[in-house]
Amino acid sequence: MLDRRLVQRAAGFGQAVAPSAPVTPRERAENAVRWAAVLLGCSIPVSVALDNALLGLILLFWIAGGGYRDKLAAVRGNPVAWLALALLALFGAGSLYSGGTSKDVVDGLTKALRLLLIPALIFLLRDPVWRERGIAAFLASMLVTLVLSYLFWLGLLAPNGWLKGTQLDPVAFKAHITHNVFMAFAAFLLAQAAVDAPTRRGRITFALLCAAAVANVLLMVPGRTGIIVLLVLFTYFLCRRFGAKGFATAGVALAALVVVVLASPDSMLHRRIALADEEFVQWRAGVPPDRTSSVGLRLELLRNTLEIIRRNPVLGVGTGGFGNAYADLVGAKGASEQNPHNEILLMVAQFGVAGFVLLGGLFVTQWRLAARLPGRLEPAAARALVLTIVVASVLSSTLVDHTEGLFFAYMSGLLFAGYSAGAARFAMGPAR
Repeated sequence: MLDRRLVQRAAGFGQAVAPSAPVTPRERAENAVRWAAVLLGCSIPVSVALDNALLGLILLFWIAGGGYRDKLAAVRGNPVAWLALALLALFGAGSLYSGGTSKDVVDGLTKALRLLLIPALIFLLRDPVWRERGIAAFLASMLVTLVLSYLFWLGLLAPNGWLKGTQLDPVAFKAHITHNVFMAFAAFLLAQAAVDAPTRRGRITFALLCAAAVANVLLMVPGRTGIIVLLVLFTYFLCRRFGAKGFATAGVALAALVVVVLASPDSMLHRRIALADEEFVQWRAGVPPDRTSSVGLRLELLRNTLEIIRRNPVLGVGTGGFGNAYADLVGAKGASEQNPHNEILLMVAQFGVAGFVLLGGLFVTQWRLAARLPGRLEPAAARALVLTIVVASVLSSTLVDHTEGLFFAYMSGLLFAGYSAGAARFAMGPAR
């Protein structure tokens, strides 16, 4: 529960506990790695360099920390963990027959290694206190991002070399597509926190922060993928809370939003929709679109990727083989592309039927197992994560992109570490 108790526990000011046995060097080392995992939740929306440093620490000490029997049991008992490893193994198998260059294969394998974070965190974050800290760290980072975004939008913060934002594109640390996807997910967490808060002040505070995040996505930052994610997440939120009435409410709210957008031709959302419509009308199949045409580029990539899949339906073109396959297909008609801006199609193009089955199986498994997670926040957040990644995967290559891929791995490991009361299966002392 993201209330005052969570903040107190994350800061280390929880209620007094009974005296416990002295902390062993191994426990001290494990807690240090857990703090690195918490900090990773804070760094993902901010810094690639810090991400990589923390990733190296987590994976190095997870591998070197011993206790392999317990770690293996944690992976074996958690379908999300072993499906992530199966997906990683598929990348390894795909490298054996890839049509890409050595550099393409290595690049594909390197990006796939982020999936190792899922089983690592499933073992490290089995205590709910550490999961609360990880979620709080992510939200804290997104709230800082939100404040900076408003400062850019209001003209109170000038563009500079440290941040990406401008008044017309008021992001902070990431490009507007990533910014809006993350902000939509953060808005969902804040809405859930508002529902679960035990005090009226807490409910109002979280509700206002949620409203600010929603306005940031819909009215300020020009990232259409995040807008779609936001609409899907809040439809799910209302359905989860109110059932069929929630779905009807979402329909009414969406209709009202459409009316407001149509009546506000100068709004950012209206301009983005109008631009998408214009790009769609201008697209011609087989004619390489202008690189500035986001919709045209995606439609051309969709058409050509489906042709690559048609030619290689069973095994695909292998790990990192998409770029060469695309270049061979389009020839002199267009430039080579390293991914189709659609993670689902990319997996099928690289690995054929197995790619679709494993990726889809991971998403379906996460959705089903979310109902068995502890507490009120974690089941809702886990299903919101699946919706976020599935929607984003239709419009971009989420596992290829560093930040989105790491976000998926991090949140998957964190949220599903609580599956099957994992903490009860392993002896642990209190979190420190």
